[in-house]
Amino acid sequence: MGEDYKISIFAPMTGQVVDLGKVPDPIYAERMMGDGVAIIPEDGTMFSPVSGYINVIAEDKHAFGFTSDDGVEVLVHFGVDSKLDPDIYAVHKGVNNRVQAGDMIAEFDLEKARAKGINPITPVIICGGLDGKVIRPATGYAKAGAGAVMTIVDVEKEKAAEAAWGNIPGAGGEAMDESGEAADGAEQEKAAPRRDSEAMEFLRDKTNWPRLAAGFVGLTAALVVIFVGLAMLIGH
Repeated sequence: MGEDYKISIFAPMTGQVVDLGKVPDPIYAERMMGDGVAIIPEDGTMFSPVSGYINVIAEDKHAFGFTSDDGVEVLVHFGVDSKLDPDIYAVHKGVNNRVQAGDMIAEFDLEKARAKGINPITPVIICGGLDGKVIRPATGYAKAGAGAVMTIVDVEKEKAAEAAWGNIPGAGGEAMDESGEAADGAEQEKAAPRRDSEAMEFLRDKTNWPRLAAGFVGLTAALVVIFVGLAMLIGH
């Protein structure tokens, strides 16, 4: 069963994913622009977090706005108080460009940025497209273009999917349907005790013992006749 009620927002930069509250800017820390996460980047390469289009690029190239194919609006803002000089950045995409998640968007020189007093912590904000959806942020280390820093979940669809999954025969360890191996196995397990019980009941009834003894004597006599016949044939 697919999980079409989930939208992954991939890491635009490689580094440590932290809560927005760690951004030293109240606009982001207090989520005035929207909810999301922040990344403390270990290198300066930025990638697209979604498949969709670039809507906005700030004049000094410190911020990029994306709209995903699912209608989610994502803002990636490089650094705090980041008025960038041209020698700090190189941008490889433009406004209205079609992008795939993981496409390279820009490169930033972290050493030059820090030398100019710019904290490179990078907020990743969801600004729109959340109707009926919630954000589930990730934490820890993320690799750009490969790890999801957030998952956007349609709550109603998630509940419906979980309910449907719970009703699937065989899910969660339930027995398979009548034609399945699990059901056959269960029937065999049920049948075996019945056969054992019938045999034990037969032996418990002492009136059956003479019949068993007579059968044993008859079988023994038959075996003797067979062996004598074989011996005579071999002797000739």
